[in-house]
Amino acid sequence: MPASLSEADTLRRRRRRRVTVFVTFPAVLIGTAGVGSAAGMGWLDRPPKAVCSPTVVAAPARTAFVTNVLNASGKDGAAGPIHKELGKRGFRLGQLGNDQALRAVTPAGEIRYGPRGLDQALLIQQQVPGARMVELPDRWDTSVDVVVGTDFSGLAPRPPRPPARPSQVLLNVYNTTYYENLATNTMAEMTARGFRRGGVSADPKKTWVTDVAVIRYGENGELNAKLVQQHVPGATLQLDDRTDASVDLLLGMKWKGLTPRDQVPVVPPEPPKVVPTVSRPCGD
Repeated sequence: MPASLSEADTLRRRRRRRVTVFVTFPAVLIGTAGVGSAAGMGWLDRPPKAVCSPTVVAAPARTAFVTNVLNASGKDGAAGPIHKELGKRGFRLGQLGNDQALRAVTPAGEIRYGPRGLDQALLIQQQVPGARMVELPDRWDTSVDVVVGTDFSGLAPRPPRPPARPSQVLLNVYNTTYYENLATNTMAEMTARGFRRGGVSADPKKTWVTDVAVIRYGENGELNAKLVQQHVPGATLQLDDRTDASVDLLLGMKWKGLTPRDQVPVVPPEPPKVVPTVSRPCGD
């Protein structure tokens, strides 16, 4: 191999380099411009990710799982009213007491549940806005804990209750007078108006009503009692400690009979039934 290149070889090599530069440099420019244009027009962007939407499913029945209410607020008795109100709203109640978790609780409160209790916890969350959801991996039943924190704001307002209907009211009619068959005849009229027949007798509590009538009811029967009152002019309402929604009509010494049927307010049509649902978050 010669130690040095001839003058002719040197010239040939220079020409090849010039040709390479002439061809390669414009190609690089064209390629760069193409990539830039494609990027500017969005051709090289990744396809957009699919938007995740919550999965809406039918909610579990309120009586199908246990709801515990635990106090972590530092205030005595803070959990009691919440426990009672959830029972009025149809939830199956469990433990009422102080929180035993050895950790700080979110001030707004917590909703604790296990892997099998997500839907149940989501249903409770509708009643307890602002409380933090906390999954307990070692809980294998569907029970849910409502933990009352220091800044617990209370339960969500109850939705308006539909008006009571005669077919929903279990009515007891008691005669507190010495007039015979007064309770029997009054019950016959009330059942003809759609009320459900309950007891018919003298008052088991041995009350003597000197006025027109008294309508006894418990907290869960307020709307039922007011419906009965529309049929009994002059009757007074009396709250007692019963837990069901039944109503007692006590006929008094000044009894004057029922309101004529055509003067009783018409009960509005029954609203359509809505199936309760919960929305499972993305990824659940």
